[in-house]
Amino acid sequence: MKFWLLIISGLISAQNVLADFNDPMRPPAYALEKFRLAKIKNTVTAPSTKVTPLKKESWVLTSILFSSQRQHAIINNKLVKKGDSIKGAKLISLKPDSVQLLSKGKIINLKIYESRANFKSIKKSLHENKI
Repeated sequence: MKFWLLIISGLISAQNVLADFNDPMRPPAYALEKFRLAKIKNTVTAPSTKVTPLKKESWVLTSILFSSQRQHAIINNKLVKKGDSIKGAKLISLKPDSVQLLSKGKIINLKIYESRANFKSIKKSLHENKI
């Protein structure tokens, strides 16, 4: 019984000693308060009155399948053929290296070679790293 009383009193006194212990790396109270106020100031924002401009339509030509039987293109990860529409633009022409879209009376040319040049350089550098 005395043993348990001794253990309990030791734990209580250790808790009191640890409560008075100050961490030498802890910033002073005024610095913590200054940080807390700055954080609150940065998180509270006034309602924005800025007008965001409309997004410009963009099309990404990934690949073209051009043969005597089929002529398809993959634009914005969607398979389209001549006459199909994508994002409000109609595919009017397919060639082995490019496509033409008609959007709001304007013709948009998308070429495949620009993106393939990047793929060739990436493929070449990957091949050189393996050797």
